[in-house]
Amino acid sequence: MLKKVKETIEKHNMLDIGDRIVAAVSGGPDSVALLKALTVISEEYKLSLTAAHLNHGLRGEESDGEETFVRRLSKSMGIACETEYIDISALIKRKSGSVEDICRNARYKFLEKARKKYKANKIALGHTLNDQAETVVMKFLRGSGMRGLRGILPVRDEIYIRPLIAVGRDEILSFLRKEGLKYVVDSSNIEDLYLRNRIRNRLIPALKENYNPRLEENLGHMADIIRSENDYIGSTVENVLTTWGINGNKDNILIKIPELVKLHEALQRRVIKRLLEDCSRSHKPRIPPLPPFSKGGQGGFLSKPIGYQHVKSVMDMIAGGGPNAALNLPSGLEVRRECDRLQISKKQKRGQPSAPVGENGEFCYAVEIPGRVEIKELGIKADFAFVDKTPALNFDAAHSAFMDYEKISFPLAVRNIRPGDRIQPLGMEGTKKINTLFIDQKIPENRRKAIPLLVDQKSVLWIMGIRLCERARITDKTRKTLMVEIV
Repeated sequence: MLKKVKETIEKHNMLDIGDRIVAAVSGGPDSVALLKALTVISEEYKLSLTAAHLNHGLRGEESDGEETFVRRLSKSMGIACETEYIDISALIKRKSGSVEDICRNARYKFLEKARKKYKANKIALGHTLNDQAETVVMKFLRGSGMRGLRGILPVRDEIYIRPLIAVGRDEILSFLRKEGLKYVVDSSNIEDLYLRNRIRNRLIPALKENYNPRLEENLGHMADIIRSENDYIGSTVENVLTTWGINGNKDNILIKIPELVKLHEALQRRVIKRLLEDCSRSHKPRIPPLPPFSKGGQGGFLSKPIGYQHVKSVMDMIAGGGPNAALNLPSGLEVRRECDRLQISKKQKRGQPSAPVGENGEFCYAVEIPGRVEIKELGIKADFAFVDKTPALNFDAAHSAFMDYEKISFPLAVRNIRPGDRIQPLGMEGTKKINTLFIDQKIPENRRKAIPLLVDQKSVLWIMGIRLCERARITDKTRKTLMVEIV
């Protein structure tokens, strides 16, 4: 067992010389083996060890006995022991969520407090190969994607380490017998009340007996492969978002649909999921996500997680081909399609625009040609440049427009709607109020001030991304062509 532990530590760079470690010790066989293994290698790595035990008080005398056992075990190994009692029963009455989640959060807070008290830089957890297999099966039954099927991470946030993640329970029990170490048995693990217990006590034994006696080992290998491939896809998504100029969490994200659909479908899904999650988190306190603590559970701080159906709904909206559509998703998210732009934002209070605007709800920027206008209120930019008039010009792209430069009455400006604004839509003889056109396009009233207009001294030339003015259209007589592109 110790050989596997050392190989795992080296493979995942879990330890550095001189690390200070808080080891989570429940008193069960896995955590006792973890503490002993760390003491054995402590001299090689010059480790400073502290055991930490949280008494939940859920099983009365049994819980108190486990705390006493951990204190004595730590003392026998010459290791400091930090313990704390918490009334989980009272906490359950005050907080919503499952008992497992509430206990997990309480343990995380306790361990983090112990880490700070002892100035430790690592927290060691006793998850094993069996826990990994149980987690992968549980995630499979729930229909998880790659991020779920990667299972329990060997290292998380450079703080949480799992040296036993490649060690099976039989190996651990054999190690404890050889070392003459006792342990306690949590009676709640025997009950089939929780899904994980049913998987451990019923499903996995049946699968091993009837299909694959090396099930845990094979599922562990599968989790390793999926974790590696998931990391690769994740880094690819990061590169895509960086190329698009999308960095960090934002509450108003704009992307170009033509750029999105160029990606492989797998990357499209991951980009959408990532942006939905980023926007969900944008108004949350920036605290670290909870680690998978209780036997592989996953933590986080999304009020409602973004799942398969939410991503599929956005994908369906994009594939639908309609110029305008909207979706309401968990965590107050609103996703809108406006021609070839996709906007992901936090839902605003009634009467407010869903994209930020300037003071009094208005913005206005002067235009220089060639040049770029940055519309800070909307998080977009518009480039202005002269181009050759050729058949290759794409007049169908909603994010760009081409105009006859000599038909423009300068100066130009980019601003949002004002009372009385009108446009002569391309192909029509008369003019039309911008507000009327917005109504025809089914654009909600609270969105209209967040749509930029390109205007000259006579009228609106382009409702950007929506409609061009007939007056500035390109003809056979056009000698100088102006291109405006939303970037």
